[in-house]
Amino acid sequence: MTVTEIAVIVAAVLVGSLVKSVTGMGFPIIAVPIMSLYTGPATAIAVIAIPNAAQNLGIAWSHRRALPETKGLAVFCGVGVLGAVAGALTLGVVPEDLTSAVLVTAIAAWVFQALRRPDLVVPENRRSIVNPLAGALAGIFQGAAGISGPIVAAWHHGLRLSRNAFILSIATAFFLTGAAQIAVLGARGELAGRLGVSAVLTVIVLGTIPIGARLRERLSGPAFERLVLAMVAASGLGLLVDILS
Repeated sequence: MTVTEIAVIVAAVLVGSLVKSVTGMGFPIIAVPIMSLYTGPATAIAVIAIPNAAQNLGIAWSHRRALPETKGLAVFCGVGVLGAVAGALTLGVVPEDLTSAVLVTAIAAWVFQALRRPDLVVPENRRSIVNPLAGALAGIFQGAAGISGPIVAAWHHGLRLSRNAFILSIATAFFLTGAAQIAVLGARGELAGRLGVSAVLTVIVLGTIPIGARLRERLSGPAFERLVLAMVAASGLGLLVDILS
């Protein structure tokens, strides 16, 4: 790998982790596709897994006081962990383009709905039914593609949580499903020879957490929601470009 390629990867990690520190999502969405150009998808997912989990844990811990404001988080995460294990087991079995195509479709549907009815709230009487389904879907994509942010963000955005409760919810979900993914990757030997790089990237991403927190404080409520919507839409567009290319 050339110096230029390494610089591009580090830049992608920095940008992705900073965006995630502000919005609660964005690190894998930005870093994995760019890293995949030089290392291949399987290596990119494996290398990113540990630093991504570490950042999620740090973000969740810093927002722990918002736990009483979350809704259905335990069920969502519990089912999501099972989905992540199932998804990780499909690596190399289910075609990557098929997985990405399904995810792009789900993202497009949510973005369309969010733009058509920006004030839409998930009805109370449907949350107990849809919550575990959303958690399972998020976990499966986390395990299979290393990217579950659009689904996790879309669901919790629909619950209309406070900003801190939203950040805590998605960071917790990402951490737990990511931990399950790491366990499966470790058991399959996918992390072997990659822990050194993961450790270096972990130091980088953890350093962006306090910076992102300060930037988030400067955003108004509507601006924060628009940024989350833009991140979800951008992730779908990036995946679509990857499929077509």
